[in-house]
Amino acid sequence: VMSEQPTWFCPECHAEVGAQDTRCPHCGADFAAWAARPYGERLILALQHPLSEARMSAIIALGKRGDSAAAAALAACALAHPSDVVQALEILRALARMPADAQREAARSALLAHPAHAVRSAARALTRHAH
Repeated sequence: VMSEQPTWFCPECHAEVGAQDTRCPHCGADFAAWAARPYGERLILALQHPLSEARMSAIIALGKRGDSAAAAALAACALAHPSDVVQALEILRALARMPADAQREAARSALLAHPAHAVRSAARALTRHAH
């Protein structure tokens, strides 16, 4: 049985890259410089990752951080993957852990247009009050 080699992705543009690459052959991102970027910034960019598991890890971590600066990127992630209801509901849980400020409210409002009823309902239930 052949074991599959892991797939590596550029943290910036999410193109597939070689395990030994130090720069992305597609966008030119320097992987060492990427590692030096602030963690919160890397988490927000991970919301665009092609693998659902990578996005979900970033969503959970952003929720634990509770920083509403990530709210717009979280809402955009939910709307970019409309069939992934579990992910969108986790995004609403992350939003619920953030201060009830204008950024969180704008993200909640955007999710009122999500195609999934469960997501729209959860967005309606997330009031302006902090949890």
